[in-house]
Amino acid sequence: MKRPDQLFHSVCLAGLLCLAPLTSVHAAKSIRFLTAGELQSSLTSPQEDVRFSGRNYIMGVVDTLMLMKSAPICMQEQTEINQITELVILQLQQRPELMRYNAASVVREIMAANYPCV
Repeated sequence: MKRPDQLFHSVCLAGLLCLAPLTSVHAAKSIRFLTAGELQSSLTSPQEDVRFSGRNYIMGVVDTLMLMKSAPICMQEQTEINQITELVILQLQQRPELMRYNAASVVREIMAANYPCV
């Protein structure tokens, strides 16, 4: 007869093995990241729901940056997402060479350059 801790480990392992096919299928779908060019297309789309998705992407990047222990950005509480979105759009228009890079890293660099912790 198995001890309670061995039984617990066996049940956990069985559960993970059952989920393994699902996670591998999900991981296979995510083969690349969003580029800055794709983000810009979203942000400047004529469709409101597509623009909304682009703004939400930026918000996710900014939220992640703010949660880091050594956050590379410092913003005032009154900073609004529309300000940040317009800043990202402007920077991408002024620097088209950024379009091929990962969107999250480009947003991070734009934020760090414009909202540094001093």
